[in-house]
Amino acid sequence: MGQALLTVNGPGQRQHTADLAQLPALLSDAHTLLWLDLQDPGPAELALLRREFGFHELALEDVVKRHQRPKCDLYDRYYFIVIYVAEHSATEFCPRELQLFWGTNYLVTIHDGPLAVLDEARRRWEHRELGSRGGVAQLVYTLLDSIVDGYFPLQDWVGERVEAIEEAIFAHSDSTVLTDLFRLRKDLLQMRKLLAPTRDVLNELLRRDLPLFPPSLRPYFNDVYDHTLRILDGLDTYRDLLASALDVYLSATSNRLNQLVKRMTALTLIVMVPTLIAGIYGMNFTHAFPSYELEWGFWLIIGLMATLMAAGVALARRLDWL
Repeated sequence: MGQALLTVNGPGQRQHTADLAQLPALLSDAHTLLWLDLQDPGPAELALLRREFGFHELALEDVVKRHQRPKCDLYDRYYFIVIYVAEHSATEFCPRELQLFWGTNYLVTIHDGPLAVLDEARRRWEHRELGSRGGVAQLVYTLLDSIVDGYFPLQDWVGERVEAIEEAIFAHSDSTVLTDLFRLRKDLLQMRKLLAPTRDVLNELLRRDLPLFPPSLRPYFNDVYDHTLRILDGLDTYRDLLASALDVYLSATSNRLNQLVKRMTALTLIVMVPTLIAGIYGMNFTHAFPSYELEWGFWLIIGLMATLMAAGVALARRLDWL
């Protein structure tokens, strides 16, 4: 069973809630502005939308299925809009779907779970920050503006994660860096897949095939559209930075591997010389030099080995292999 909240704004009245039983009478009054918010709607709420508003079956089918692509469908007297609210955890982008039916004197919002952006829009609508000339369009603008502006903190969150990945690349190039990098690239791709259609939604509203807002509100909707473009440009910048970070990661990993190969080669050469001498000297030749019978022969070979090893270390350091 879902939750329904009917908010009413009438001429000369402050915002107040009303019982759903009053919905038919309120809908018939063109001077009354209605906002019906449905949280976790069930069959009863869908039946209410079908009976009282007469929404198209295709739109109601999208309401039932959810997880729709951001879009703006135009019907006879109303818009059906799907848009996503930006939310995130410490490490993951968690978009929240919000569906809107926008008519002449009503707005119906449908979503799962509580959304803080709706409370902010309700507060701004109650105080009528743009005056009383906008009607329901003022509420729609306020809601869209709050949703789009919510992507700016998300953009800052992405920037912080990009900086953390860049710092980790130079500190240590382990597999966790690569995992974080690809997870963030996936989040960026999802953000762009949601924001690019949102831009098209706002463009559809600005074309005004169904003029539900007065010309005085057009600059405000243009401002929301401009914010969407700015966020998209910022996300594209971070996507390019991540691509560069991936190149740097691969280059740093390759450089570390090259350094490791140089060190192993240097150690092999340093150890190989005394091993060769010991192998030849230990073949028990009768007339070896120095002879096994000489008291100082063993120490001469040991000194020769140490000298050649020291020379190998010096050469490796000069070649920057150690």
